[in-house]
Amino acid sequence: MIQHLLLDMDNTLYPASGKMDAGINSRMQRFVADFLGVPLEEAIALRAQNVPNFGTTLEWLKARHGLVDQENYFNAVHPESEIEELQFDENLRPYLLSLGFPMTLLTNAPMSHATRVLDFFNITDIFLGVFDLTFHEGKGKPHPDCFRNTLNEVNKTVEETLFVDDHPKYVRGYQAIGGRAVIVDEHNRHSTLAQTEGFGHIHSIYELKDWLATHAGFVQ
Repeated sequence: MIQHLLLDMDNTLYPASGKMDAGINSRMQRFVADFLGVPLEEAIALRAQNVPNFGTTLEWLKARHGLVDQENYFNAVHPESEIEELQFDENLRPYLLSLGFPMTLLTNAPMSHATRVLDFFNITDIFLGVFDLTFHEGKGKPHPDCFRNTLNEVNKTVEETLFVDDHPKYVRGYQAIGGRAVIVDEHNRHSTLAQTEGFGHIHSIYELKDWLATHAGFVQ
């Protein structure tokens, strides 16, 4: 029975079509180009080729290219000015509370970014805990221990927790440890994949309540 929600943040609690996603990707690409000393086009191609084998761009750079100063990476990708790329949603807080479940937030971003975004939407206090990439020592989603350690910290189990994320790789990672998951897919790119691999599919976080209602067998 679902008794707890484990939620991603970026492109899950707010739309992927907003300016934030494009900004983060652009800054990551520029950092990779500068760090590797290659043209931007080459950096984009290298990232696209290699990151699927890792949890994050940062993990790839650390494992294959010797990046040590992760704070420099975080500061470049998530400057304070990034908050200007978000659009406030006054309905988000009451909607999340209306779901009626205890919730925990799990992000592959640094805590500085998570705090900035959650404070912007005024939802920091509604979570049992907020767990970032550094909490997991750089081994975030989809690594099994990332999910297990997060849930252990809030005294929840995989069996009672529904995971909600926008990335197929992370949803698959949670399913691989026996969990049930829903993908937030604004542009309907993964509907067939969701059906084939057996995870839930919604276009927006605002469809989660209806999904839960139609899957009453999994909800206590």
